[in-house]
Amino acid sequence: MLTRRRFLTLLGWAGLGLTGTGGLAFSASYQFEVSRHRRVLSGLERPLRVVQLSDLHYGPWMHAASVRAWVQAANALNPDLIVITGDLIDSGLRLDRLKGLYRAITPDFEQLSAALGMLRAPLGVYAIWGNHDNGQPAVKRYLSQQLPKHGVTVLVNQGLWARDDLYLSGVDDFWAEEANPSVSLKGYRKGKASLALVHNPDFWEYYQGLPVDLVLSGHTHGGQVYLPGIGAPWTPSKYKQRYLAGWYEKGPGPGRAPVWGYVSRGLGTSVLPLRLNAPAELALFEFTPEA
Repeated sequence: MLTRRRFLTLLGWAGLGLTGTGGLAFSASYQFEVSRHRRVLSGLERPLRVVQLSDLHYGPWMHAASVRAWVQAANALNPDLIVITGDLIDSGLRLDRLKGLYRAITPDFEQLSAALGMLRAPLGVYAIWGNHDNGQPAVKRYLSQQLPKHGVTVLVNQGLWARDDLYLSGVDDFWAEEANPSVSLKGYRKGKASLALVHNPDFWEYYQGLPVDLVLSGHTHGGQVYLPGIGAPWTPSKYKQRYLAGWYEKGPGPGRAPVWGYVSRGLGTSVLPLRLNAPAELALFEFTPEA
């Protein structure tokens, strides 16, 4: 919903785009960095390398060339497992207004599916849906059919054993009101590592008391535009700037969360192709067993 506050915020972003700073913000939207993280993951029996892509927002601003660059960088990190935490497409596409939808989208989305099909990891490539994916139901149906053909498994309130010591689960998007973490964790066995994929960190509170060691999310883009002394003018979160990006420890108080979690700044952009002080991110996690 486009509220008055968000409308004014977008006008401000557009104004920024006409300035020199806006030019830098525009060029930064097509650059990305690899963030590297090393930590213990309870229940692992041997090391594990995981690459997280998030918030591709393929569509008006992000095209196949960007996706191929992200894929190449991900593969170069030699991960054991690759995960994509939602918003593969941008709901600004509005392709559902076109006649003959499946014929209309096939050329573009074949490129997306084919590019993601180039991801390589011995334990597999897994994705979940985000709010923008659910905002385009027909495109989502198309990708649901095509991604598995290209080696990408979409987890919708599902879990599986990616390795004998690692249970991987994923839920539908929080805003779709279809997310069900309990169902996704049905197959978990106590004592093993449990990694969950959740697009929106606002949903973390529903994981309290469930057998999950770490949740990987995206959604907030680090604010996408972050102004010194002000912060992010707008975020798609009921918690405002609480879950902008980075690590969150489990526990009460400021800067803490209901679960251990990580929020990626994502790779693509939404609304406008601008990033300022919130660089796009491809995350590498090197998880180790407890000593």
